[in-house]
Amino acid sequence: MRVTFPAVLDAFACSDQRCACRNSLRAAAAVSAATTDKFPFRDAELAMIAGADPARAADKASAVQAADLGDRFGDYPVVAIATPDGVELSFASLCPTVQALFARNVEPIALARAEGGWRVGLRVFHHADKLREVRLSPRRTLPWAEFAAFRESVLDLVAEPTLPLLARLARVAGLVDLLVSERSAPGLVPPLTARGFLAFRGFVESRVASAEPESLAEFAARTHAFWGPNVGLQSSEVPGLLDALGADWRGQLRTWVVPVERRLGPVLEAWLGARLFATPLDRDLSIARGYSELFEGFAVALRFAAALGEVRQAPVDENGIAAALALGEHLVASEGAPLPAFELPRDLHDKGPRMADLDMTLESIC
Repeated sequence: MRVTFPAVLDAFACSDQRCACRNSLRAAAAVSAATTDKFPFRDAELAMIAGADPARAADKASAVQAADLGDRFGDYPVVAIATPDGVELSFASLCPTVQALFARNVEPIALARAEGGWRVGLRVFHHADKLREVRLSPRRTLPWAEFAAFRESVLDLVAEPTLPLLARLARVAGLVDLLVSERSAPGLVPPLTARGFLAFRGFVESRVASAEPESLAEFAARTHAFWGPNVGLQSSEVPGLLDALGADWRGQLRTWVVPVERRLGPVLEAWLGARLFATPLDRDLSIARGYSELFEGFAVALRFAAALGEVRQAPVDENGIAAALALGEHLVASEGAPLPAFELPRDLHDKGPRMADLDMTLESIC
């Protein structure tokens, strides 16, 4: 059996029953045995977040045995799904172990494949239709072979080392828009144009500006056990995030994130590679919705990273950006709110600025 997963997570092991994610799942299981979703991993994700709430009955969690936890939530935070090409693994980034592996990443984006199975036994989820098709939108589907080829193109785009990260994401967003609008994967990946990049840059800027300070601060406080220890931020310091999130995010981003963008690059690439491989299968979403959540999570993560730097009064480090990315991703996924989709401008062939004149760094959205 072929098992495929992001190479950066090859060293993953979450066997410590004291890990924050395992504690949260036990707390959720102790409070209620009811499931919230037909897709088991989505149910586990929401339970993990709910169980992290200090207001829940954490003292009851000790009564939940590991076997009971496995019966309800499987092997989460590992997600194992059967596909026509074998079993694919993805990992919940709120798990502190996953964040730590992202923070230590030094390798380019790559996938690892094991022909004889993974290192430990996993319960694999099998879709009723064996994933012969992947939902493109609520009413349309894409054959698995087309989806697999599209995903390969996306991973190649985000791994391109000659372009800044924001430009790579712009190419991904453009390809997704073409896929959804044309209802099939383009034969050739379109080149990045100045108008296309400026449209995506404006889209990201608008999403960063739209992030709700109160919602992010509340979510960060509720899930502090997942990310706080890695970052070195005490729970008593978390309330300061609300003030920081409500302040000038552009100035904060320019001060605490932009100067270290190059250093943070490997962590951003590790998270993006893992997300682009998993999206949209790990949450059982359509492709259109999965990518909307991915871009929204990235924008929210920038807002959180800027505020984290402000609270610490120091440039964001690798652990900080890994925490910000996890918070952005899971906040967006747990809310399930309507999200705008990025659309390429239809006048891409009209005269525009020269590519060489464009600022494609994160500072450009400030």
